[in-house]
Amino acid sequence: MQDLFDKVTGYLVYLISITGMALGKFSLEQWYFISSILVGVLMLGLNWWHKRNMQKIAREQGINLNEAD
Repeated sequence: MQDLFDKVTGYLVYLISITGMALGKFSLEQWYFISSILVGVLMLGLNWWHKRNMQKIAREQGINLNEAD
């Protein structure tokens, strides 16, 4: 059991190290691009969640919305 734990933690350390090395080589333009994509995807998800909740509230109050889902 200890050997398995040592192997898993060893692989995890290598993965974190490789990820850190790869992320450390990004230029500011690449960081800007990646962060703008992440913010865009986050906002898309929040917009979808907000629309679903507003439609649920409207249905509960008996308001008929003529939107295509």
